[in-house]
Amino acid sequence: MNSNSPDKNILTPTITNWGTFNWASIIASLVFIYALSWVVFVFSSAIGMTVLDVPEINSYDNSEKASTISYVLYGWYIAWAFVIYFLGGIVVGKYAGKIYHRTGTSHGLIMWSSTIVIAVVLASMGVSSLFSSAAGAIKTTATVGMNLPNAVSSDKESTSIQLPPSIQPLIGAIKKNIKGSSQGEELQKVSEQLNSQTLSSIAIALIQGNEKHAKELITSNTSLEEKEVEELINSLKKQSQKIGEDIRRQADEAREYTAGILWLMLISYLVALIASIFGARYGVNKFAASINEYSK
Repeated sequence: MNSNSPDKNILTPTITNWGTFNWASIIASLVFIYALSWVVFVFSSAIGMTVLDVPEINSYDNSEKASTISYVLYGWYIAWAFVIYFLGGIVVGKYAGKIYHRTGTSHGLIMWSSTIVIAVVLASMGVSSLFSSAAGAIKTTATVGMNLPNAVSSDKESTSIQLPPSIQPLIGAIKKNIKGSSQGEELQKVSEQLNSQTLSSIAIALIQGNEKHAKELITSNTSLEEKEVEELINSLKKQSQKIGEDIRRQADEAREYTAGILWLMLISYLVALIASIFGARYGVNKFAASINEYSK
């Protein structure tokens, strides 16, 4: 035996069975992915490319510019998702000790699945500002999207619904007009009976277009005559219709924003899945190439 030849029993890399998982490589890839994700998140925030800024786009007059900004933002996150998970796939594939593509694919799938599970756990615990902020943004807009339609669809639980600020001027106008039609002891009685819940119920009924219910509420809580109630309803009809349209528009915008964020997350995860598989297979190829080069 040539004394100058290398001792292959010492230098040959360990090749594990193709049907087993190398959890050390999976954990290493997870650490790499989350570290790189945090760096990208900080960098994106520093240059203003953050998903939490999307609602402000609606305030721009130039809708074409707003659409361009949103597409750039979504493209930014999707592109980085591909890069991060592809590099993570290379790590898990190269250091898994496997030489088969199918094992590289399975390692990529486990790595990708683990990142989602960890992200959900961290977001629920509020530990990670990255994931909890995104989850908070979705929760906030989803809540707004549900509460705004409720305000104009039902007044049975008006005390449990946080009414949008746009309704407050209508409530003030109702209170002012009713008090303006009352005098003396009647005015004092009206002031005591017209609590915030009653005024909110009247306002919601008007926004719904349910004039009959609004009349019943006003009649049962005041001593105004039917003619005065009719005049009051007619004077507030235009304002209540406008507020109702504004609320529905805001609810639609909130739902669209929430849907946009969810679509962004879904597409990013699918892109990350593809990147993880290809990255892991590429890593396996690199590992196999190093084995072949050494065995020559």
